[in-house]
Amino acid sequence: MATFYFGSGLSAHQAEGNNFSSDWWEFEHTILHDQGMEPSGQAANHWEMYEEDFKLAKQLEHNAFRFSIEWAKVEPLQGQINYEALNHYKKVFEALAKNRLTPFVTLFHFSLPKWFADLGGFEKKTNIRHFTNFCKLIGTTFRDELKYIITINEPEIYAYHSYLIRKWPPQKGSYWTFNKVLNNLALAHSIAYTDLKSIKPDLQIGVSKNNQVFRPDRPHNLLDIIFSNFLAHKWNWSFLDKIKKYQDFIGLNYYFYRCVRADPRLVETFCQVSYPTSRKTDMNWEVYPKGILILLDELNRRYKKPLIITETGVADHTDKLREDVIKEGLYWTFKAREQGINVFGYLHWALIDNYEWDSGFAPKFGLIKVDYEDNFARSVRPSALIYRDLIKKYRKDLDLT
Repeated sequence: MATFYFGSGLSAHQAEGNNFSSDWWEFEHTILHDQGMEPSGQAANHWEMYEEDFKLAKQLEHNAFRFSIEWAKVEPLQGQINYEALNHYKKVFEALAKNRLTPFVTLFHFSLPKWFADLGGFEKKTNIRHFTNFCKLIGTTFRDELKYIITINEPEIYAYHSYLIRKWPPQKGSYWTFNKVLNNLALAHSIAYTDLKSIKPDLQIGVSKNNQVFRPDRPHNLLDIIFSNFLAHKWNWSFLDKIKKYQDFIGLNYYFYRCVRADPRLVETFCQVSYPTSRKTDMNWEVYPKGILILLDELNRRYKKPLIITETGVADHTDKLREDVIKEGLYWTFKAREQGINVFGYLHWALIDNYEWDSGFAPKFGLIKVDYEDNFARSVRPSALIYRDLIKKYRKDLDLT
């Protein structure tokens, strides 16, 4: 019987709450506050309710869970390790094992210790050592618990929002800085990969990449074709090309299908227009689940590495669209397996509702609803039960564990 990971995920800052020592905490209480956005506060209170969340995941037939270990909580001040935080994450690993959930651990999911951000963050190559030291600390502390590590979540999304359009902290930069940060993140991953392998050689290490489907808006227009290919290379492949010798698997985060039109009037959106579809999320993102197959096929052809869906999902307060996305997403994932592509898991985003960065609490991504007005009460959405039943079906039909 083959092992296939069905599960879901969260990030620390979005779900745990009270990330006092992070750059995002400061950003929320200054810039976002001035824009009228609520701060994360206790977020979804996952810090205290992780055991309940994992029990629910097990009841929903999940066998894997992706989460991040928050650097700002582990090292709130430079060189000062918070051993209470490390002990908390030790208990998290124990609860995951109790519920037979294989952990996929992310080490950088957008939020940073404020002290590291104040030093210039990933803008400066000399700062990389601070991140790799954190990676070594986690690798050493949790050597026995770790199996899969994702060093960096969505490097392009982070660099784009923080240093190109300057919407996220530190809200500064340029195209040159955007590229420099991406190069430093690639170097940070490569060093962390080598360090972690020296601690545990059989540790499986990769990144989670937000890849997008880029297609020319006018299929026979040469400029649309050229620019579409350029964006695909720059966004989807450039970072992975830099680290191709330092990855055991690739995590695919999939949300977007982009039509590319070489029109100077579209310069603010980098000549991208949304795929024309009647299905849109609450955040007005287009829905095109077949993109999973397209991107898995491209990744397989280019890199010949094991692949896993580390994120895909929708903001959908009605919970109607989510059911379709899960059904179709799994269909195209297993269609990829039928075609010989080595995809070994599907992790839905997210397990529970959480804080969606600069969009606050309004977007509802969770398989499980969080009632923020009723002591963070959890309630399972119908889509979660659809996912549970599909997990059972695929396991039975394909003889999976």
